[in-house]
Amino acid sequence: MFSSITQWKKVIAATNEVDLTFLLLRVFSLAGGIAWILIVPLFPAEKAIIINALIAFFIYSLLCYLVIFYRPDLLKKVYLVSLFLDLIFLSILVHTETNFENSFFLGYYLLICLHTIYFGLNFGLIVAVISACCYIVSIFPMLTDIEWTDLAMRIGFLFLIAVPVGLLTEKVKRDKEKVEHFNKTLESKVSQRTDKIGALLDQERYLREIMTTVAHINKLLITTPNITSLLESCCTRLVQHSHYEFCWIGLLDNNRIPTVHTSELSGVPLIAPPYDVLDSHNTFYQSSAARCARDNQTVICEIDPMTPNQTPCLNPAEVKGFHSVISLPLRAHHAARPLGVLTIYTWRKKGFDPEEKEMLDELAGDIGFAIDSFRQRESVTKLTAERTANYEETIFSFADMIEQRDTYTAGHTERVAHYCELIAREMGVELEEIKNLYKAAILHDIGKVATPDSVLLKPGKLTGLDYDLIKLHAFAGYEMLSKIEMYRELAVIIHHHHERHDGKGYPDALQGDEIPPLSRIMIVGDAFDAMTTNRIYKAKKEIPEALTELQALSGSQFDPEVVKAAVKVLANIKISNTINQLPVSNLEKKRFSYFFNDMLTGLYNEDYLKIILNNLDINRYTCLHMLHLLNVPEYNKRHGWAKGNLLFKELATELQNNFPETLIFRAYGNDFAIISKKHLALNSKTFNSFTSVQGTEIKIELHHVDLKIGSTYTIDKLEKLEILALGHQQLPEFNVTELTNHNISI
Repeated sequence: MFSSITQWKKVIAATNEVDLTFLLLRVFSLAGGIAWILIVPLFPAEKAIIINALIAFFIYSLLCYLVIFYRPDLLKKVYLVSLFLDLIFLSILVHTETNFENSFFLGYYLLICLHTIYFGLNFGLIVAVISACCYIVSIFPMLTDIEWTDLAMRIGFLFLIAVPVGLLTEKVKRDKEKVEHFNKTLESKVSQRTDKIGALLDQERYLREIMTTVAHINKLLITTPNITSLLESCCTRLVQHSHYEFCWIGLLDNNRIPTVHTSELSGVPLIAPPYDVLDSHNTFYQSSAARCARDNQTVICEIDPMTPNQTPCLNPAEVKGFHSVISLPLRAHHAARPLGVLTIYTWRKKGFDPEEKEMLDELAGDIGFAIDSFRQRESVTKLTAERTANYEETIFSFADMIEQRDTYTAGHTERVAHYCELIAREMGVELEEIKNLYKAAILHDIGKVATPDSVLLKPGKLTGLDYDLIKLHAFAGYEMLSKIEMYRELAVIIHHHHERHDGKGYPDALQGDEIPPLSRIMIVGDAFDAMTTNRIYKAKKEIPEALTELQALSGSQFDPEVVKAAVKVLANIKISNTINQLPVSNLEKKRFSYFFNDMLTGLYNEDYLKIILNNLDINRYTCLHMLHLLNVPEYNKRHGWAKGNLLFKELATELQNNFPETLIFRAYGNDFAIISKKHLALNSKTFNSFTSVQGTEIKIELHHVDLKIGSTYTIDKLEKLEILALGHQQLPEFNVTELTNHNISI
């Protein structure tokens, strides 16, 4: 079935309208012959001839069309054979008629028309000649009865039909040939245009792929964090292009490429760098990348895959088969010197299109700009870091100045910073804010650089003026730091670290939420350290006692939320028992001498004696000898005050020379005291034998006291120096509350 359908399609493809006319003519002829036999009365002999002719006509017609069906290529030959048979058939029909008036001769006209249309004018004339001959032969018995004019007319019409039909057919053929030629030309042009459009579409798809690659790489230029990642990511994205199977980027450094970046994580098919761009003795010198770097312009090299690899920077065994290589300079801008070179290898036979080159040039410019931006950013970051380091060095130098003036402050700021960090973490403060708070705590007393030593180191009760000067340190620190952009946030925190929740603090008397949140934390951390460390006139509180006091002052002096967090995180911290304000270095001792030295003898005075007695748990002194000088008024009256002062100076010198490991004091004029960490076995004879008092009426009376750590002592002056133990009570002559608040405030 399938083969019959296929064969039928071949027949249809090989035939046209004229072939259909031939077929219809045969059908009509056969039908007309049958009808004629049935309708027209004929003699039996005539009828038999016509029937036999029709049968023969049917058989050879059927055979002709069977041949055409199975061999469409024999169509014209079949028509020639059938023409011969048709003429015979028609001639027989004409011959069977005894009457010249019969119409069978019209069949000759039809045959001439059909074959003239099918084969052309010349063949039509041949058919006309043959038809005329056949007609004359068929009617030969009747020639004597026929008028020559009638015969001439019938035969003439054979040619009259052939000529115009032939001319018309020739014209149709010529027109058809023109149309076919036009169609072929049109088809050729359409095919060429289609091929061209196809090529353009292919090129458009190819260029669109490049545009997509460029767009993706441009996104990488924005999102990639550093130069190395950027260059490797660019190479990785480029080789994802359908024709780019390898590429590399090298950055220039003094006309050398020290390192290369590719998409390959391992097994990079490049000769190991560095590559010298200017070394003409090196094979790299002739490469497209070297020429690009030297000439600062794009270089394209077409490669014949059949020839050896001419890219000297590549290992030929690893990369082969590419058709072209392009090297593009990476520049910050068009007129700048190259920062590096981008080299791409393509396996596309056409190489790099002009539009492709333009897009890659644009991409190389973008990558060069990004590299320059990264380097600029690195430079700015480095400069910023240096500036920050310089600022920090300067600021912390100021802080160091404070520490040099008051060593207690150094440990105080570090402890306050630690407490603030613990409290802030408990309160859920963000990490960046905690860092700012820590820095601010380290610098919170920097304003003390403007506080005079006479106030900063004053151990006694502050006067109103002293307190006003102390309060200026918060504003002084703010003024100092707020002028530096990177410290402005810290300056605000420091500015308000002495405010109170109830609005009774300084410098702006802010209250509640008006106080910056980080300042509220610092207020609590600062106060807690003041409570839990030894001060000159105030013994430290134990941690539970200090936390209880914070809770007692919650809502008045301190923010309740901060106190709540502080009580939780500060309960188990460890605080050294050695923290105090006593002088350690000789420089500190000299500074303390402003307050604690006797003006006449240079020895310590009774104020420092009180401090030592109040800090025995720190300084560990255990032995006290009190020297009371008798008959001093009489000596002064007899020899004068100047002579008496000289005696006191000489006695002080002898005491220092004989007891260099002790603390020596002059108290209330006529009394001296010697304190030592180890017991000294002394008596009055020892001191009365001193050169300064021998031969004078001055006598020295000696009293000894064993000092007990943990006890508190009071100093009194009646006729002579009296030192009495009060157990664990505070010294009665000092206002502890005032001192505590003073120490918290500063």
